[in-house]
Amino acid sequence: MDLLRQRRETNQGLGDALSTSFEFAATTAIFLGLGWLLDRWLGTAPIFMVALTVFCIVGKSILLAATYNEKMKRLEAERGERARRTVA
Repeated sequence: MDLLRQRRETNQGLGDALSTSFEFAATTAIFLGLGWLLDRWLGTAPIFMVALTVFCIVGKSILLAATYNEKMKRLEAERGERARRTVA
C-alpha cells in the first residue's frame, strides 16, 4: 500500500511540475507579446517588451518561491503530526 501511495505522489509531483513550467512559459510569452505590441504601437525601442518580460519573470519567481515555501511548511507539519501519532 505504501508503494502505491508513493507512486501516486510521484505522478502528482510530475503533473504539478509540468503545469507550473507551462504556466511560467505561457505567462512570460504573453507579457513578451504585450510588450512587443506596445512597442510597435508607440514606436519605441523594445523598452516595454523587455520591461514587461522582466516584470513577469520576477513576479512569477516570487510567486513560485512563496508557493513552494508554503507547501514545504505544510508537508513538514503533516510529517511531524504523523511522527507524533506513531510515538503516542
